[in-house]
Amino acid sequence: MLYGRDTETAALADRLAAAREGRGSALVVRGEAGIGKSSLVAALADRAGDVTVLRCTGVESEHAWSFAGLQALLLPLAGHLESIPEHHACVLSRILGLDPAPNKEAPPGDLRFTVGLAALSLLTEAAAHQAVLCVVEDAHWLDPDSADVLLFIAKRLAAEAALMIFTVREGYAPDFPTPGLDEMRLRPLDDEAAASLLAERLAGHPYADRGLLLRTAEGNPLALLELPLVESEVRLAADWTGRRSTTSRLKQVFGDRIDRLPEPTRTLLLVIAADDTADTGLVLDVAGKLGAQLTDLAPAEADDLVRFQGDRFTFGHPLIRTAAYQGAPLFRRIEVHRVFAEVIGPDDYRRASHLSAAATGPDEEVAAALEASAQCIGACGGHGVEHVVLERAASFTSDPRERARRLLRAAEAALAAGNGPKAKALYGQILRYTDDRALLARATLIVAIVASWDNDIREAYRLYMQAADHYTAAEPESAGYPLFRAVELTWQAGDFTRAEVAADHAARLGIAHSAWVADLAAAVAGFNRSCTITVADAVAALRRLIDIHVGFGESVTPENRAMVAWWQLLIGDIDAAEQTASHTIRVARERGAAGALPRALVLHAVTEFRRGRWRDAEALAEHAMDLSIELGHRIGPVKARAHVLAMTAAYRGEEARTRALIEAAEADSPGDTVVAIDSPLALLDFSLGRNEEALDRLLAHLESNAPGDALTLVPVAVEAAVRAGEPERVADVFAWFALWAEATGQPHLLAQVERCRGLLAGEADAGLHYERAAEMHRMDEGYPFETARTDLILGEWLRRARRVNEAKTRLRSAAAVFERLGAEPWSERVRRELRAAGDAGPIEAAPDLADKLTPQELQVVRLAAAGLSNREIGEQLFLSPRTAGYHLYKAYPKLGVASRNELSKLGL
Repeated sequence: MLYGRDTETAALADRLAAAREGRGSALVVRGEAGIGKSSLVAALADRAGDVTVLRCTGVESEHAWSFAGLQALLLPLAGHLESIPEHHACVLSRILGLDPAPNKEAPPGDLRFTVGLAALSLLTEAAAHQAVLCVVEDAHWLDPDSADVLLFIAKRLAAEAALMIFTVREGYAPDFPTPGLDEMRLRPLDDEAAASLLAERLAGHPYADRGLLLRTAEGNPLALLELPLVESEVRLAADWTGRRSTTSRLKQVFGDRIDRLPEPTRTLLLVIAADDTADTGLVLDVAGKLGAQLTDLAPAEADDLVRFQGDRFTFGHPLIRTAAYQGAPLFRRIEVHRVFAEVIGPDDYRRASHLSAAATGPDEEVAAALEASAQCIGACGGHGVEHVVLERAASFTSDPRERARRLLRAAEAALAAGNGPKAKALYGQILRYTDDRALLARATLIVAIVASWDNDIREAYRLYMQAADHYTAAEPESAGYPLFRAVELTWQAGDFTRAEVAADHAARLGIAHSAWVADLAAAVAGFNRSCTITVADAVAALRRLIDIHVGFGESVTPENRAMVAWWQLLIGDIDAAEQTASHTIRVARERGAAGALPRALVLHAVTEFRRGRWRDAEALAEHAMDLSIELGHRIGPVKARAHVLAMTAAYRGEEARTRALIEAAEADSPGDTVVAIDSPLALLDFSLGRNEEALDRLLAHLESNAPGDALTLVPVAVEAAVRAGEPERVADVFAWFALWAEATGQPHLLAQVERCRGLLAGEADAGLHYERAAEMHRMDEGYPFETARTDLILGEWLRRARRVNEAKTRLRSAAAVFERLGAEPWSERVRRELRAAGDAGPIEAAPDLADKLTPQELQVVRLAAAGLSNREIGEQLFLSPRTAGYHLYKAYPKLGVASRNELSKLGL
């Protein structure tokens, strides 16, 4: 019976009932040691009935055993592997230890998503036959790779017949952050429940001072059960009424119980506690060599300290394991690990952990064994554990250069695991042990990448240049990559003189990539109104770089594909940028290169924003934010908010939302990094008719920030200046914009040039420019918002010229676009102009079906309309097929269709 937990029991039962109906969820149950987490979850599992119950428990000794928790949880589902996609089954076969060739290379990409999607696929397949309850106990002791994958799954169970519950100890345990998941915190039992539990425990036993027990236990159920086993009330009063934590008290209780056991029993408990293999035969072999055998377990079983569950020994509570291991003398612990290392086969990678636990100082045999173990772990994709094992290998290495080499491998594994802070910490160690320039170059590249992840652009630039210096001394041909990246970063940092420094360095080296670095530096200078390099030179330089990278075909990495999309945006080729960005997203998902996805998604969102497809832009930007947060990348949310979401909110006149998005972007960005906050705020001012404020912001932005982004805002600055009566303030920036547009040859940009010329011209000549602009827009119809802006300005001029009927046609065309986009300030401006033209009729706009859908539904619907199956959609969006179908069927009634066959006819 669970005393005092009726509310929590009912909440768990409700979640399990929902899972049976296909409404899955995940819950984190938190509380101090002994508070009843395991009992609560065990009671739910006992009453689960016709539900498949999967269990795993995080164990401290298995914290450095890659995918140990995932293997324990999912191995019972191995029979379903044949029913999931072959590439998913292949990945999981390796992880679950079923692949007969574990020395093959690991699957490419970010394993959190590759393995996560495969595991989700397996769980979904099992849940399609019978609802599944996943119980993950002591999740704080899970190995990092299992934790990443299980949290990935937990966030994606909405449409599955599955419930996942994590239990997490608070205090005296590692942190286990679970952002985005529901949590339940177990509090101490109230006085009535505590008294009832204690009465049951003491039934038939005299105990004079039960009040002392209740006060000492402080409502902790395990303490209420265990404290009465202390030898006497006198000892309880003497030893347990101080300020010791409940965890410490309970460890002492369990330690006392273990100390009363026979010596062979204590030995067997120590061997079980030191085991990290889950191999019962191995445990008994080791125990036998130390003078203990299976029959010696009986006293511990009788005292409910240990039991045989499933196919392995388990302790009644994790604190019993801790007490059994930490309570043994050091020499006994070393002896146990030494025997484990002797008994385990020499080719078994698990042997290394016992060798290291038995070592008392530097030992090359131990270090080499750990490095080999790490290589085996890495071959299965366990980068989160690989770096831990490699760092331990380095700690047993006496030769400084060899120690630095192993630390470098650890840093590379930490980078592959997405653990930037650990990679930086390992870099600091490497600097202490070597001055080898080749090693230092590779190590510095790692921390440069981490700085880029953190959006610390200036620091990343410094580190890339430092890496180039190291390569110059050791491997000059390899210096091109960091120099190229350094130049790219100067664009984002707004510090353009440094691009020339990197280009000069590359030129002096005379390496193969010198011309690339020079071209990129020329682009940086030209896009920032350099005295010597024109914007036309910059466009030409970017075109050369684009042609080179496109010529590499499918060998281009997703990261470099995203860079090409950015260049295409800078030369105004939105069509090409859109195609490159969408292709990058597809390739990154296929390869599991999740790290490249946030940037590619943001770039694709920017192309959709420029195209006037704002709902699509918002859906892509929100997806980029979600992935960035899951990956731990700071730059993704900053770019998504400032470059897409805030821009659309500004054009819609949503002042509160625009400012909130900008504040969030600023909060996520380091203080020395440029965030383009002026752009959306200027658009907001302009949309709301605050022309002077808009002009001031835009001109300040054009002068101080990276104008690769700002160039596109020059037409807004021109219109704001004209409406504010200060056209002379934009003469220089407009001339620069016109040169850029002419260099690109893009009709949509040339149309904006003509519109600006009309605004700056006299009233008599303006109409000719406006009409030329409208004609150019018809040559390239993919930019409805810009076309509508031109129609609005032309309509205003036509009305003033008393060509009222022509004015109405233009104004109504503009109004339909603004209404569809939800750009209310612009719609109101058109309505005022129509009323002045004598037209007060309602504005009819074609419905934007995308507005009816959530961002997730919109992405699913678009992929379904393109012919992808639910399984393919799930792989594209990192969802289960069932969840993809769930979003699709929710979208059908909103769109007025009954099947996916009708989606392609909607023009989405």
